[in-house]
Amino acid sequence: MKEMIRVAIIQPKPYPSPEDPRNIGHALQLMEKCRGEQLDVVCLPEYFPAMGEREIGAAARRLNCYVIAGVIEEDEGKRYDTAVLFNRSGRPVGTQRKFSVGALERERLGVLAGDGVFRGFETDFGKVGIPVGIDFWGQPEAARQLSYQGVDIVFNPSVFTSLRGHWKTGSLVRAFDNFIPVVGINTADYNAMFGEKRIHQHGGGSFVLQPPKMLDRDDFNRWARSVDNIQSWAVTELDELEQVHVADVSLASGARFRGEFYNRFGFKRL
Repeated sequence: MKEMIRVAIIQPKPYPSPEDPRNIGHALQLMEKCRGEQLDVVCLPEYFPAMGEREIGAAARRLNCYVIAGVIEEDEGKRYDTAVLFNRSGRPVGTQRKFSVGALERERLGVLAGDGVFRGFETDFGKVGIPVGIDFWGQPEAARQLSYQGVDIVFNPSVFTSLRGHWKTGSLVRAFDNFIPVVGINTADYNAMFGEKRIHQHGGGSFVLQPPKMLDRDDFNRWARSVDNIQSWAVTELDELEQVHVADVSLASGARFRGEFYNRFGFKRL
């Protein structure tokens, strides 16, 4: 496992329809801004670009990094809201279907729920989880499953019509529960079209959350004795505009002190 990884959060302003093919070109333009950054991961949000897996894989290969993209997956006549992980060679190496599918997705996009099994995927820098949207921050099951599998970091591709502020709050709870860094990726603010229905998407607020950097057990004990809240875990938070933001994310404290954290606070992993 690498102690530090370099991540690009792509917070795009999509075209109004999630199935507009122009979103592929827009995603590629934004990814091109990452060239030369020596990245480990590029993160795109839920439902973006919704298609174009071949093109996204080719971009991952050009950038020599992992890419997480949101797609509408078609499988035997069924549709799923899926996060896809591409490796540095551009090959898909992991998929995660959303389980907690909202009414708008079901009624307007015909999306069905996944199986509720959350999987960790091995990379050359550590093990990652990629739960989609509310599956991660809305209830504890996804984080619990991923924690048991020993993931080193969670990426949470999302898109919001509401609850944007609670997304960060809920994610902080999951980050604390599992002593793990979390990268949350949203769209920028934009107007979406679902059939004839126009909905304003209150976008922005993509973030990086991570446990504090600690060198040894003394550091950990000082932190544990004095901690009052974990708002300082939010080391990056974007505004509502379209942007590409590069951040260094530490995996070290989580990996070194997760067991100590569980023991200190009496958290049990059954």
